[in-house]
Amino acid sequence: MPNHSEKELVVKRLKGQKLVIPDMRPIFAHWPSEQNEHYHTVKDIIDKQIAEQPMKDEARTAFYNMNPSLLAARWWPRSSEGNYRVLVDLIIWFAYWDDLSESLAADPSAAEALRNATKVLGRQSLGLATSEEDVDISNPLILDFKRIGEKIRAAYDEEQRKTFLAHFEKYIDSTRLEGEADLSDTLPTLKRYWEVRILTSGMGILLGVTEFAAEVKLPRHIVSSAAYDSLWTTTIVINSIVNDLISFKKEMKAGSVLSSVAILFEQVDSLDAAVQMSVAHLKILVGEFDRTANVLLSKFPLSPEEIESVSKVIDTLRMVNTGNLEWSLQAKRYGVCDSITQTGQIEVVL
Repeated sequence: MPNHSEKELVVKRLKGQKLVIPDMRPIFAHWPSEQNEHYHTVKDIIDKQIAEQPMKDEARTAFYNMNPSLLAARWWPRSSEGNYRVLVDLIIWFAYWDDLSESLAADPSAAEALRNATKVLGRQSLGLATSEEDVDISNPLILDFKRIGEKIRAAYDEEQRKTFLAHFEKYIDSTRLEGEADLSDTLPTLKRYWEVRILTSGMGILLGVTEFAAEVKLPRHIVSSAAYDSLWTTTIVINSIVNDLISFKKEMKAGSVLSSVAILFEQVDSLDAAVQMSVAHLKILVGEFDRTANVLLSKFPLSPEEIESVSKVIDTLRMVNTGNLEWSLQAKRYGVCDSITQTGQIEVVL
């Protein structure tokens, strides 16, 4: 009898089961959900750029299915056209870098070289390099961060750039953990999964441009507060739960069950129960976000102008999550568009 890893056994038990995800829109119904008015104009430009990029057809198709223009349009619907363009480019850069990093999981030395070179690229692009270092990267798609970083550098002061760089480097370093988790035969505990996922999701980089997207500067005592950190973490986990649910079939088809849904399934031996637990967690987190947002606006000393800036950032973070859900349902990336019933729930066979 062949020996199967824990992950392989979970896949075998899940294969053929019906995954039913309830309509999650009502959970976020009291949060804003919009689309950037420049979406169609920018999408045409971005699609042409993707067509001209030196990448394999499979990667190009994946980008079309991802529709980075729609993702940025739903995440940051109130951004000006110029900033929206930069945000689309950042998403493309991030997705490409993340896939490249994952592809090097079996070659730790090559993965480490990519991480080190990318951190140098980040420091130089943001004007925070402490010495002249050579960027050992020839890939033009990765080097495109120079242009993106220069746009962020022009909008952010040194304090904001240092904060963004810290999130950038934390994500780059965390991909070591992701590689280890992918290569492991066993599933992590749910606690460990979230410890790693909060870092490896890359949301630190994408949330790091929140002030850029909202075109504001937050007071330093807000940015460094435990309440603001909690707001970020809650945003990341909400985003990740939605992603884990909607991408579950796609990830399983690709051979991966490194997901909160699979870990819950392994614990309770019921796919329906795992889904319901995930949805219940979402509702709790949305309530936590709203309470923390109220703390930021009512318990901190803020001028009227600062209240306006903090309010804009809070709404931007809310729209990151409502936008992520809408993008996930509309884009071809997860292939659920045709599996949504009239009641709004998703039904697929694994």
